[in-house]
Amino acid sequence: MAKANILLNYYNFDGEWARVHLEGLLRDRPRVLILPLAYRPTQAWDEDSWRSIYGEGGEKYENIVRPFLAYGYERKDLQWLDPYSHEDHLVQLSDAEMLFFTGGMPERAIARLEDMGLTEAVVRFGGIVAGASAGAMLQLGTYHITPDEDYAEYSMQRGLGLVNGLDLEVHYLGTELQDACAARAHREHGMPVYKMRHEGGLLIENGNITVMGQVGS
Repeated sequence: MAKANILLNYYNFDGEWARVHLEGLLRDRPRVLILPLAYRPTQAWDEDSWRSIYGEGGEKYENIVRPFLAYGYERKDLQWLDPYSHEDHLVQLSDAEMLFFTGGMPERAIARLEDMGLTEAVVRFGGIVAGASAGAMLQLGTYHITPDEDYAEYSMQRGLGLVNGLDLEVHYLGTELQDACAARAHREHGMPVYKMRHEGGLLIENGNITVMGQVGS
């Protein structure tokens, strides 16, 4: 099973800017487990509300599924970790060859993994770990938060430590606030901060970083 980390800005890795780098990893369609755990408390709080966001026909379902279909997957090939179900989530993780973390609030996803007793299994996972926005940030050892509609102030947070030695500025639009926060994170922690625009991401294999698309530092 291939081991790699894919850090994305959005669910658009079917674009040629990413496809040229990811085709080899996804050609054989590794078994995917999608982990939509970074949702806001106002979005989902029980099975029905969670399904209205991530279930088939839900608000975010098509955007998440679409890029996988472009690589030859069928919907039935994609497994979903539903935190409100009674499935054995550890078995789901052990059966997967690729984990995909969705966007939202990274610390919420990390807390939910801990609550479900899945953190250690994710940290030990030996396959491909991918994620968009919050799903990219939570893979890092540490990451910074730039103030937005969800966060009132700048902060540094601890991630899962699957990728270390770098930080991300996701959804980069070149604003003064984003540049100031990225500069502060670099100054205080000494790590390069990769600024990912809409069509941008990083592929990390064996410690080697491949820049995909529109990414600055």
